[in-house]
Amino acid sequence: MNGAKKRSRRFFYAGLFLLINLIGICLIGKQENSYVNNSFTVRGAGAMDRVESVMGDYVHSFRLFAHMMSRELEHSPEPDHIWDYLKEMDGKMLSIEGDTFDGLYMYYRDRYLYSWDTPYSQYEETGYIATERPWYRDAVAGDGRIVFTPPYMSYANHYILSTISQLQPDKETVFAYDIKMGNIQSLVSSLHLYDGERLLLFDDNGTVIGSTDENYLGGSLYATEEERNADLQETREAAAAALGAQKEKLEGQLQSASVFHEFCRDFEAGLEQLSESRREVRRIKIGDKHYYGYLQDGAQYHVIMLVPVWTMLKSTAQVWLVPLLLMELLLIYFGSRISKGQKNRELREAYVELGQTQKRLEIALAAAQKAAAVDGLTGLMNDKAYRENMARLLESMEPEERGILIMLDGDHFKAVNDKFGHLVGDEVIKLSAQMIVGRIRTIDIASRLHGDEFSIFIRNTDDYSVAERIVNDINHTLSQEAKRRNMPSITMSAGAVIARRGDNYDALARQADGALYRAKETHDGGFASAAVL
Repeated sequence: MNGAKKRSRRFFYAGLFLLINLIGICLIGKQENSYVNNSFTVRGAGAMDRVESVMGDYVHSFRLFAHMMSRELEHSPEPDHIWDYLKEMDGKMLSIEGDTFDGLYMYYRDRYLYSWDTPYSQYEETGYIATERPWYRDAVAGDGRIVFTPPYMSYANHYILSTISQLQPDKETVFAYDIKMGNIQSLVSSLHLYDGERLLLFDDNGTVIGSTDENYLGGSLYATEEERNADLQETREAAAAALGAQKEKLEGQLQSASVFHEFCRDFEAGLEQLSESRREVRRIKIGDKHYYGYLQDGAQYHVIMLVPVWTMLKSTAQVWLVPLLLMELLLIYFGSRISKGQKNRELREAYVELGQTQKRLEIALAAAQKAAAVDGLTGLMNDKAYRENMARLLESMEPEERGILIMLDGDHFKAVNDKFGHLVGDEVIKLSAQMIVGRIRTIDIASRLHGDEFSIFIRNTDDYSVAERIVNDINHTLSQEAKRRNMPSITMSAGAVIARRGDNYDALARQADGALYRAKETHDGGFASAAVL
């Protein structure tokens, strides 16, 4: 009888233990889901704000072009003069927009005028009719609004192109120019946060204009499988018949289209789920991998974020792992007290066990904090992680490979802190970090060392002019963005040194610091290289 009671009691406590575990896991899971939802919501809203900012910059530049053209039309309305003026304007717009700008054109007094040197006879031979082109039709449909034609992929140069156009008050003249949407791809790169994460930025037509996988650029998420198969077959046949550079271009297009077609086939069900529940996190499957998916929609552009489930669980360990461990510890503790009848010896052992487990947890958490590789203010790699990455890079470089280490330091940053306070100073630091990330490639690395000091490692080059252009671009965009946000602006002076395989990071850093010391003599965003004595 006594044995039966003991067994019954053991079953009761085992059932109670499982029930409490189940309830606790459900509560912890709910908390983790809430954290994931909030994380995606904040990131999605921030992404759309930044997309709108980039597109707003494109619109602002076009308004400047349209204003200059309108004034010239009033002053000298003859088409031949306007054609010459377009060619003059080409250089001006190139200096304003840089690599983003890709050619001016317009329809004016029944004529197609453009800024490049292609003979007009070539357009006549191909039957080119400006009023039947998408840029003209979209402008007419916009009735005076600035409009973007659906973006498309230039496989010859591997970037996304779009056309901005606007119908003028006479209801016939249309101004237009092409833009390379490289700033969108840089934005997507800066948004990338998790290992294995996929990001896709697309427009209302489903055309992918930005992606962590460049093979997806220019593809349409909304195309049917039959349409994609037809495009693949058409491209395959064209590539087989082409020669020379055209064949190489079409083969690249075919490779990208094949990769995107496979992704769309695996993602079809997931896209349907995300489209049905926009701005809600859904667990979806792509191929044999499970992802957290989120679709943030905007007025004209939308972003999809796909983060591997295991990656997200690792990043949210503080939300679910610590509570789960504590719950298990408490269950073990109370279970031990109940099962051992509060005997002094067993109770002491339980306390010792609990204390040891808590100590192990504290050690594990401390180790995780020490291993953290991200600077808390800017989100860039911190100094410790940067040193480790640089050491690995310098060891793994090919014998003939070169790179450039750049050390950057803010000019007059102390004056910003003294005049506006440390909170504003922190915002200036964060803005500086954003401009640095936006100006480098995904294969390069950047770090905030401390204070207003940063470092960049540019791979696969030993050309100091490349490093100087990057620093000048950082200072230019930093000034523009600070003005747009009504923030105090600083410049970044920089020193650079060429790195080779087997070099010592500390030695390189000292040489770059020496160059930086010379660059800071003017305190206005100067640049110096270790090669200049």
